[in-house]
Amino acid sequence: MNRILIIFINLFFVFAHVEAQQKSFYPEGTKNNNSSSKNKEVENNKDEYQYKSFYYSAIKEKSLENFDKAVKYFEKCIKLNPLESAPYYEIAQIYIKTQPSEGVKYAKKAYEFDSDNKWYALFYAENLFLNKDYYNSIKVYKSLISKDKDQEDYYLELAKIYLYDNNLKAAISTYNNLEKIKGLNHYTSVQKHKIYSELKDFKKAAKEITLLLVEFPYDVDLYEMLSDCYILEGDLDKAFDVLKTLSNLKPNSASVHFTLSDFYLQKGDLVQYEEELKLAFDSDYIDAQQKIRKFTTILTPIYENDFTQFNFALDLCEILYKHHSDDDMVNYIYADLLKVDQQLERSVFHYKNVVRINPNQKDAWQELLFSLLSLNNLDTLVLYSESALELYPTNPIFYYLNSLAYYYTDNYLKSIESVLIGVNFIVNNTNLSSEMYAILGNSYNAISDFKNSDESYEKALEFSPNNVQVLNNYAYYLSLRAENLEKAKQMSAKTIEMFPDEANYYDTYAWILYKMKDYKEAKIWMQKALDISESQTFYDHMVDILTELGELEEAKLYRVIQPIDEDNE
Repeated sequence: MNRILIIFINLFFVFAHVEAQQKSFYPEGTKNNNSSSKNKEVENNKDEYQYKSFYYSAIKEKSLENFDKAVKYFEKCIKLNPLESAPYYEIAQIYIKTQPSEGVKYAKKAYEFDSDNKWYALFYAENLFLNKDYYNSIKVYKSLISKDKDQEDYYLELAKIYLYDNNLKAAISTYNNLEKIKGLNHYTSVQKHKIYSELKDFKKAAKEITLLLVEFPYDVDLYEMLSDCYILEGDLDKAFDVLKTLSNLKPNSASVHFTLSDFYLQKGDLVQYEEELKLAFDSDYIDAQQKIRKFTTILTPIYENDFTQFNFALDLCEILYKHHSDDDMVNYIYADLLKVDQQLERSVFHYKNVVRINPNQKDAWQELLFSLLSLNNLDTLVLYSESALELYPTNPIFYYLNSLAYYYTDNYLKSIESVLIGVNFIVNNTNLSSEMYAILGNSYNAISDFKNSDESYEKALEFSPNNVQVLNNYAYYLSLRAENLEKAKQMSAKTIEMFPDEANYYDTYAWILYKMKDYKEAKIWMQKALDISESQTFYDHMVDILTELGELEEAKLYRVIQPIDEDNE
């Protein structure tokens, strides 16, 4: 029903248009001889009737979206009256979407036959523009303006085409012509400001905004545009004055405070610089990512071990977190800074936030796990390392930390299992391979599987012959079993050579000598350990050595001495 209604409405306008044309189907200037006038009039009426019939059929088919049939009927209309504009216009509308060049050709015909019809002109001009024929599109709009100088849209469209044609000065001229008619207005002034900025004529760009501010003195966007002009022009004092005015009009504008902070920094006023930056960070009107980008210049020196602005960075991050507590990068930065500040427990809290918000932050998982290890928070380390491995089942570092967590919680079989899986994913990292086999050696030793323990230590030393922890532990465990003592002595001597101030290594060496029954040498090296540090283990070892030497009175002294520093194996 709706489609039929549309067809009849179209027909009403069609026939109204056709009647309005009142054009003869014979060329103008021909004479009607009396002898043939009646015949010609009949023929003329017949052609006019046929034209209307074809036109009706064409409109009907077009309304039914039978476009091919519609075009055929319109072409028949053109054949009957090639000077009539309407069929060309209708065909142009059909072709313009599927055959743009053909559509423009027919639109041109319609415009040429009826250039006073503004709808034909606009349709033709618009499609010339879409086909990037800017020259002819401009001509049509200029013609439209000459016929109707008060039509604002014509000027705006003409200026737009000049911009696309990269004729920027002509676009400015068009906006000026429009302002002569309509007066100063926001759109044209801002457009001219943009064009002048594109031309790098910042003085004229600033002038456009200054004039506009007379009419719109509380438009804060205009102040920002004006300050940008002055900055680009190099007149920083004027830009600074504009921004101070703007900060009074818009005290919650983070972007204004950001820009002002840059000015104060350039002037060397660090107090005001920090104050403006804090105001910007304390705004809810700017997102976390923009703040982080601004923060980067402060963070970079800190990551390069320049801590001049560290306290300020920590204050900023606290403000940042207050407004963006659910942003993973905000938590990540805060966690890193707290870690640098030795606030490990608070740091762990924010690392946990990072992996909760964005589990794909692999590096944050690693920082979290190492921090938990540093805090000796082993049960939590077990849980989080398992979660990390669910997400990253081929990451060897996560297996390393997982195995450590199980080892230190006395779950040696789980530690062994984790290492045996994890070592398969290590690529070109001899230190990590050595550490993994070291844990494996410790775990096997803890369950008295000495064969696998020794093989694991040997494997660890293959990857890193100077792994001092492996050398010390392997040597000490061999001494406890009184096996391969000469090898143990050599490994222990190497640890002392590498770290001559480490008391535990002297203790191990002394204990190996004790097991080799070289009690005098054992006493000498045990005393060296005690000279560096004191622990109950050291005293017990000294008592055993002195007892074997028969120095029982001195041994009694070590039994009653309370160690200053409890430094266990």
